[in-house]
Amino acid sequence: LSATDADTGTNAHITYGFGKMPAKVLQKFVLDAESGSITLQEAVDFEETSTYNLAVEAKDGGGLVAHSKVE
Repeated sequence: LSATDADTGTNAHITYGFGKMPAKVLQKFVLDAESGSITLQEAVDFEETSTYNLAVEAKDGGGLVAHSKVE
């Protein structure tokens, strides 16, 4: 993930996190709070689940949050 903020200083610092999702999905993926990189934590079985929809958030140092989805 990648987000930008036009502010300066600590208000421009962005951290990433997952929004509300089922525990089953959260077990499969890891989101690095600093880089925004999403990686697999365990194998996915497309016969079990063909798609995953991840709710993600980007929060700036001032507490403002933007939401997005990753499929």
